This record gives sequence, structure tokens and C-alpha cells, in this order.
Amino acid sequence: MNGALFFILVGVGALIGYITNYIAIRLLFRPYKPFKIGNITVFPQGVIPREKKALAKKVGEVVKKYILSEEEIKKIIQTDEVKKEIELFIEKKLDVIFDKKITEFVTKEEIVRKLVKFIEKFVSEKFPMFASFVNENMLKSVFEKVDFETEIGALIDTQRSKEVVKQEIFEFLEAEVPQIFIKAEIEKIVEQKVASFNEKTLEDMLFSLMEKHFTFINAAGAVLGGIIGAVQYLILYL
Repeated sequence: MNGALFFILVGVGALIGYITNYIAIRLLFRPYKPFKIGNITVFPQGVIPREKKALAKKVGEVVKKYILSEEEIKKIIQTDEVKKEIELFIEKKLDVIFDKKITEFVTKEEIVRKLVKFIEKFVSEKFPMFASFVNENMLKSVFEKVDFETEIGALIDTQRSKEVVKQEIFEFLEAEVPQIFIKAEIEKIVEQKVASFNEKTLEDMLFSLMEKHFTFINAAGAVLGGIIGAVQYLILYL
């Protein structure tokens, strides 16, 4: 048995297998543009750059069907983690609002005007015999002495308000957000985005996602090449 020749054949086979797979993977992306001499294509464009539009369309369809489908969006919204984050966000925003004074949202003059109108209408409809005693000037003089610099939280049940608001928002999210994505035609947005990538960006993106798998393919090529080299040695010398 010629040990040196055995290792040479195995080593050369492994090297050829590795290089062959490495080149095959690169040919998925390179060349970015077909190499031509005149009108004759000497070397065609890489598979992925050539099929970029079809790839972009398929990615858009996959995103719509499996990633951002109506059912998947609802599942995302209903997860405990997402619900907790939404609830915390709502509560923080409501706490800020509840700490504000009424007059930060509406002027005292506007509050008085609306209260006067409401009371005049209420008295005229429910107690018409007293309507002549209740007039605008009298009511204004009463309300002008009232301090409306009260915090909103002091006038309402804040905890109950939070629960109602959260319930309404969750119902809105579950009912409307999936429809928003559908109406926005998210698959076309994804398709256009992927199609807009230049060839180098697309290559880098796919390599970042598939780097481990490409490394495995290269290693598998080396192993297979080494096995073929060993088989060649056995055929020649056994």
C-alpha cells in the first residue's frame, strides 16, 4: 500500500470537492451581469441576479401567506408578550393624560359656554316653568367662580378607564390591523423592496442568512471529494 499516494488522492479529491462546491455557490450570485462579447453571451448572469424579479415576487407571496397573513398578525397581537407591551404603553400614556388639567384640553370659557347651553336646554325641556329664572348671564356668573384647574384623573375612575381603553384598543388591533396590512398589499411592498436591492446587497443578505449552510455544503464537498479520492486509490491498487 502506497500511503503517500493514498493521502495525495484523498487530499486532492477533498480540495477539488471543496473548490467545486465553493464555485457552484458563488455562481448562484456571480457574475452580477452577463459577460458578453458583442451580442454573444460568453458567460451568463448568476442564477439569483437573473431571477431577482421572480425571487422578489416569491418572497412577497411567502411573507403575505406565512409571515404576515391575517391569522399570523392576530396571533402576534394576542401573544402575552405583545399584549403586555401594549398595556404598559397605554397605561403610561393614560397616566400622562390623567395628570393633566382639564383646561389643558379646553379653555375655561369653552367649558362655561357648553355647561350653560346644556343647563338651559335641560331646564327648558324638563322644568319649563323655571326656564325664565335660568338665563345665560346668571349661569355664567356662577361658573366663572368655579375652579376648573382640576386634574382629569380626579374626575373619573382611572383604573376603569384604563381597562375600557385597553379593551377598545385590543379589539381595534385585532379587527383592523390585519385589514390594514391587506389593504396596504404588503406582499407588493416586500416584492418592490427586494427587487430594488442591487446584486451585491442581495448576495450579502442571502450569505448572512445562509452562511452556516454554505459552509456545510463546502465541507460536504470536501468530504465527498476525499471519499472519491480514497475509492480511486482502492480501485487502482486493490
